[in-house]
Amino acid sequence: RLRCHSAMDNLMGSSTNDEPSPSLLAEGPVLVVGAGPIGLLTAYQLAKRGIRTILVERNHDTTRWPKMDITNPRSMELLNHIGLAEDLKKLGLLAPSNDPLHQWILSNAVPPGVEERFSLDCLFSTGLSDGGEVLAKWDLPSPSEMRRRIHERNDGSMPSQAWLRCSQILFEAWLKPIVEAHPLVKCFSGMKFERLSEHADHVQSTITHVDTGVAHLVRSQYVIGCDGAGSRVRKSADINLTGAPIGNRNLLVHFKSSDLGILHRQGQFWHLFLSTGACVINQDEKDTWTIHMPLAPEVDLETLNAEEMVFAALGDAGEPQRFTIDKILVTSAWHANLSVADNYSTKSRRVLLAGDSAHQNIPFGGYGMNTGLGDAYDLGWKLAMVLQGQCGEKLLESYEIERRPVAIRNVAMSGTNVEMHMKYVSWVRDEPVGTVRSETPAGKHLRERIRSHVLAHDGENKYLGIEMGYRHTASPVIVPDGDPKEQPIWTARDYFPSTWPGARAPHVYLNDDVTSIFDRFGFDFTVVDFTEEGHVGEEFSVIASGLGIPLSVLHLPQEKHARQVWERDVVLVRPDHHVSWRSIRRNPQAAWRLKTPF
Repeated sequence: RLRCHSAMDNLMGSSTNDEPSPSLLAEGPVLVVGAGPIGLLTAYQLAKRGIRTILVERNHDTTRWPKMDITNPRSMELLNHIGLAEDLKKLGLLAPSNDPLHQWILSNAVPPGVEERFSLDCLFSTGLSDGGEVLAKWDLPSPSEMRRRIHERNDGSMPSQAWLRCSQILFEAWLKPIVEAHPLVKCFSGMKFERLSEHADHVQSTITHVDTGVAHLVRSQYVIGCDGAGSRVRKSADINLTGAPIGNRNLLVHFKSSDLGILHRQGQFWHLFLSTGACVINQDEKDTWTIHMPLAPEVDLETLNAEEMVFAALGDAGEPQRFTIDKILVTSAWHANLSVADNYSTKSRRVLLAGDSAHQNIPFGGYGMNTGLGDAYDLGWKLAMVLQGQCGEKLLESYEIERRPVAIRNVAMSGTNVEMHMKYVSWVRDEPVGTVRSETPAGKHLRERIRSHVLAHDGENKYLGIEMGYRHTASPVIVPDGDPKEQPIWTARDYFPSTWPGARAPHVYLNDDVTSIFDRFGFDFTVVDFTEEGHVGEEFSVIASGLGIPLSVLHLPQEKHARQVWERDVVLVRPDHHVSWRSIRRNPQAAWRLKTPF
């Protein structure tokens, strides 16, 4: 299934360790370093927009590490716009016999996609062993139920897409063959990025074959580092991170178990949070699980018994809860880190960062990969326009100006989320062992304190303002509407629909009650014209053609509800659904504002 060429199969010419200088491996407009979700989407976005891309990845295979397990609504909107969302949704409904990806899943012990009927409920418990109990529950809807609520509400305050439960293991295995099959992407596996040097009109990168140690060169106009938290691209570009690790080490155990009698004894869950700090994630609603737990500094990862650690964690404040573990898939230690790169590019903007190379989050809230997908999408359409001569450097300059504040806000919110969990864990640890389960006044008070606390702070996966409400307030490619200080209302919890320039345009269903306005957008820029005559949209089309800017006109004179939610007669929407400009109809020079961002 995974057809990404081995580096040795793709070498242009021969090379040996005796050669005086590395040979040229490849040359093209863009080199993307790292073929995780962010690198894959970046390469795909560029290729879809006609840009030849070189993709290098140090590993031969896709990840076996259970990192991300939710694709949030905003990410699903972007994936839908680029034509990937529907296939991703199908991963939970693969044919059991003849689908190639299904066979790969079975042979590699990969958690399949989760059917959309399953909820994302989170339980807070004092343990699964005898005497443990559920203290609180976060009721989070299934994708199917979320989709129903979106349709029912239809006031612009909801996303156009529901979230999706999907492990990063499966996400990469699904997306990689799609990317490598694109004729404009040249993919090299087993190749490690070493260093780069910037020149006036190109970047030269040194890439080493991981098996032989033979070095080769890649020459490109741009390099995009999607190579994770320890990014060699970031270090080679001398870009610093601001932030630091928090807390102690954590242990991750990824395992198989069909013992639902124990694991679901307190009910079905997506996440099970335990009072002493462990968290169990149900990866596939079948038999694949991941548990994270605090790991004392003195514990040696090489000698610990993973099964016993899992039993103790599930017992929580009581005795270890034994159950049948069919197989331990992965065990590792990790350290929580909150940080953001000081810059998203070098001064020349020929070397750029996206994903974990630019920002690191704690998993709580799901802001890691989802923030990175936003980076990939934003950088992809902007860099493509620059390379195709459709705009100037201001557009590429806007990448850091727009995306870095999003990362800062998301990293801060992930920190807020983890503090919420650390607070009740510290309360339990401050009391004598077993207090949280005891029937003493202290035990009852502690349980009620935890219950009240987690129910009052239940926004971890509900912050639509964080996920969709970010506005590009200082972007050089946004045309302000009045006083930029007079922004519409914003909260972390809710998304307030607005076409205020820089905001994400609101989703509404059109008069047929089936079609989202998003589904009528063009692939690139779209001018939405609610006027009866549609003259403004026509003027935009003529001017865009003269400027070489790809633009679609969406004339919606009968859509009164959409016009009310959208606030203006004419709105210019970017490829990422964000508003570039808006106006009332009585503006004869309106279309000429299209020149401003370019």
